[in-house]
Amino acid sequence: MTKPIIITDPDTDRYHTFGYISWWQQETVRQATVLVVGAGALGNEVLKNLALMGIGQILIADFDTIEDSNLSRSVLFRATDRGKRKVDVAAERVKELNPDVRVKPWHGNINYEMGLGVFRHVDAIIGCLDNREARLSLNRFSWAVNRPWVDGAIQELMGIVRVFWPGQGACYECTLTDLDYQIINLRYSCPLLARQNILQGKVPTTPTSASIVAGFQTQEALKLIHGMEVQPGKAILINGLTNDIYTTEYPVKAGCMSHATLDPIVELPEATAESTTVAELLAIARDKLGAEAILEFDSELVLSMTCPECGTETAVFRRMARLYESDAQCPHCHNQMDMNLTHRITGHEPFLHYTLAQLDIPPLAIIRARNHQQSLYLELTGDCHTFLTFT
Repeated sequence: MTKPIIITDPDTDRYHTFGYISWWQQETVRQATVLVVGAGALGNEVLKNLALMGIGQILIADFDTIEDSNLSRSVLFRATDRGKRKVDVAAERVKELNPDVRVKPWHGNINYEMGLGVFRHVDAIIGCLDNREARLSLNRFSWAVNRPWVDGAIQELMGIVRVFWPGQGACYECTLTDLDYQIINLRYSCPLLARQNILQGKVPTTPTSASIVAGFQTQEALKLIHGMEVQPGKAILINGLTNDIYTTEYPVKAGCMSHATLDPIVELPEATAESTTVAELLAIARDKLGAEAILEFDSELVLSMTCPECGTETAVFRRMARLYESDAQCPHCHNQMDMNLTHRITGHEPFLHYTLAQLDIPPLAIIRARNHQQSLYLELTGDCHTFLTFT
């Protein structure tokens, strides 16, 4: 049955012309929640498009601040914004474009500081990133909770747009080569501590390529919101030099590390990273799985460091990926300290009274609980307000 066209008053309805699109459902758009990761050149254009079309809720994630070089490619930023956080300025400008839209700016690093549950509670994810590591994280997070995401990338007059959907075609990690992994690993030193002084390569881009690629990304996200057909595992390649646009399909990589889905996920509406203790979460796990249940984190937690030379011991309680090489130097004799690591909670730890936040667990995280036969995943659903309360 053909959807009837509802004619509204163009003088009072800013979405009047969208009603003439046969498949457009403004109420569906108004109810949608979209996560935009990255608020640079691509992110600016995507956010502008989402705002103009009346997307109901937009969560903007980025950890960077505005500098002069952003002004030539970022439609939402002004010279007076220099030094401000990108997410805050972008959120303010989105509201200026369309007061109907509710926005949540989140300043942080998605690799370590955004709970996995965030990706479960949005309708579309758009990646506007400029590095492989963040794309890989976004890909693994989306796959883990069975959510599709839209990737975009630009360089000079070239662009690429891809939809990755768990279980439907190749994922982002399927496309990575050995060289890609080498570039990602350059960020880390031998003990896997983040290097501090790696020069970040700057990719040359133009505002025109950003607007073109962002337009395609937004269209793909709108298709996902409306339940329309997309082409996951394929790439739209845009060559601005020759004006060629074509698609290519990626092969699925056997044994790809991203192809792991968390199931079942148990929502815990009362649990938060700031208030729930390790002992309380372990008790919930044992209530569901029995007295032998343990908790397992998705990364190594550094409990402490000890200097083998002078014996200095320092409590740490941070995930290893969030530490720098300088953090592992003894403050007294400057030797490399040994790390005391764990990734599981068995119930015998002396820090069971610590909150999950004190163990560097982010809000809305999903934590694995298991016994010898089965596993389940506990979501700190009480943290939804941290990411999903919109102004």
